[in-house]
Amino acid sequence: MKAGQIFIAFFLLFTAASIAVPIPLFPGNVIAALVQFPMSEYLIYIEAITNGITYGLITWLIFFLVAKKLEEPMPVNSKKLGH
Repeated sequence: MKAGQIFIAFFLLFTAASIAVPIPLFPGNVIAALVQFPMSEYLIYIEAITNGITYGLITWLIFFLVAKKLEEPMPVNSKKLGH
């Protein structure tokens, strides 16, 4: 369940940051250019949601992989080194 919370938190963070800071940020600006939305007041929100989903998924994937790596059991050698 932590992974879902991580995604939601970073989705909201990057979406809000994309709306608050009016600079073109990849991939939101590229998606809007490729789809060729007419210039409207909603374009910034489409870009922000695209950025939130993209960076939220990247952060979730990193969290998932690190958590999976940390959960793996450590191999235990029955022999002590040097003996």
